[in-house]
Parts: sequence; C-alpha cells; structure tokens
Amino acid sequence: MISIVAFSELSQSKQCECVSSQVDLIFFSSSSRQNFKSENERNHFRFKYLDWYRINNADLHFVALNSHGEVLGYVCGTPDTKKANELFEFHPWFEQLTSHFDSFPAHLHINLAETARGLGIGSLLIETLESSLKSRSVHGVHIVTSPDARNVGFYKKNGYNFETVLQWKNAHLLFMGKQL
Repeated sequence: MISIVAFSELSQSKQCECVSSQVDLIFFSSSSRQNFKSENERNHFRFKYLDWYRINNADLHFVALNSHGEVLGYVCGTPDTKKANELFEFHPWFEQLTSHFDSFPAHLHINLAETARGLGIGSLLIETLESSLKSRSVHGVHIVTSPDARNVGFYKKNGYNFETVLQWKNAHLLFMGKQL
C-alpha cells in the first residue's frame, strides 16, 4: 500500500527527520550531477532544487511512503514561478521562459527511488501536486529538463504536452507545460 503525505504534516512528527534523510538520498541518487567540489557546493545544489521548495512551499511538498514508512519518491513545487525571485537567481535561464509562465505558472520537481520507477507512483505524486495547485486556482504547471533526458516520456504520459527548447550556454533545455 502506498500513501501520499504532505511533508508539512510530517514536520511535527518524529518521522520527519527520517523522511528528510530518505528524500535527500533519493534526490542525490536521481540527480544528473553526482560530484561536488565541496560540501558547501553540494548543500547549495540541494537547496536550489529541493530545500528551497520545502522551506517556501512546504504545503506543496509531498512524499510517497510504502507500508513500512519508507520514502519511494517525492514531488515539490511552487505555485507561481514569476513571484519566486530567488528561483531566477538559481536558474537564470528562467528569464528566457517568462512568456510561458502566464500559461504555466507553477513549477515542480519530482524524483523517485529507482526501485519505485515504472509503478505509477510518480504519476500519483504529480496528480496530488496538481490537485493541490488546482485548489489554489493555479491553471498550469511546468518543468524544465533536458530534451534527451529519460524523464521526457514520463512527463508526456502525464499530460505535459506543451514543449519548447531553449539554448542555455552550451546546453539545450526542454520546457514542458500542462494546463490544469
């Protein structure tokens, strides 16, 4: 049995520290970046892709737990990227995407433990976040990935059908959006 729990509900429990540690493990094992020059650089990387969302939008941070309380994955987001000034500092390529934020204002990050992939858990996490966004009258959500990333098919399967590619430095980034 899988349960989806808001991280904010766990913050008052003893389980919170254990869940946070498991989320961190999933975050780093799923990341395309594995090597860091220092612990400070590693912490900054985690902050801009995970902790910032936990701190600023704890009510939009959900974890999937199995019946033993083990974290299978998580999703986190922000309801309005345009209002999240710090994200523009972390991700300067957002400036090139601002014209799409009116249609797809919310932003999300999702990661699953490798053993949980392909079981529908990621889709369940996304549905939970999207439902929460809809209840706030948010009408669209987006992600940014690489055009050749393994997750592109997952997002397409979950209705992220708007796509545009942008060039940032020496890389291509894929913006994918979904109307809610």
